[in-house]
Amino acid sequence: MSDSIKSSISGYGLVFKRVMKDTNISIEAKALYSYLSAYAGADESAFPSVDLIKYELNIGKHRFLRAKNELINCGYLNVSRKQSNNIYGSNLYTLFHNPRQVDDRPVDHRPVDDRPVDSQPTTINSSTINNITNNSNTINNTSGDPTTYPYESIIEYLNQNTGKQYKSTTRKTKDLIKARFNEGFNEQEFLTVINNKVAEWKGTDMEKYLRPETLFGTKFESYLNQQTSNKQTGNNPYANLF
Repeated sequence: MSDSIKSSISGYGLVFKRVMKDTNISIEAKALYSYLSAYAGADESAFPSVDLIKYELNIGKHRFLRAKNELINCGYLNVSRKQSNNIYGSNLYTLFHNPRQVDDRPVDHRPVDDRPVDSQPTTINSSTINNITNNSNTINNTSGDPTTYPYESIIEYLNQNTGKQYKSTTRKTKDLIKARFNEGFNEQEFLTVINNKVAEWKGTDMEKYLRPETLFGTKFESYLNQQTSNKQTGNNPYANLF
């Protein structure tokens, strides 16, 4: 067996029993957590590409997104952008063995969108204590744009929580998401905004405003800090709309 093959299949990671015993997360979320732990090795972060994860776990995009969002929402995972020489690259998955508050702002942000197979660069990185972790991306980097955004992941999460069928390909929706990312917000904060407003508006007259143009517009930061706003505005659901 060649050294390169050995390097790509050797190594191990730590899977904490506390995560496996959590009955609030699904078997798919636990599988993704275990997979990322194997790539993290003795560290707490890994950066395999989305296509590599889907291929090696033999799952489709939607199953991956559901498992990823479940881990994020339960506080076991943060997804940010890996940065090298001030250039943002692939997703950086940071694992938490004890769940944390999902609205905590990570040190780095701007998670990358799911890219097609031909837009993922090939990298093998060994940076953990046992020097055997390989965070390998898939081959053939033909994309000239290093900055992409998780449109589909965010809109799918919105649709799951509202029962709507918004499209992630709509130009206005993409522009709103991109604008918020350019202001320094991250994917996890989008999920927090969705959670906050669904909890407040669903089942009320305000439910019709659970849409991208309202949630991801100029009031985004106010919606993100909903807990503080609710203390100030009481039970008036219209207070933070305009």
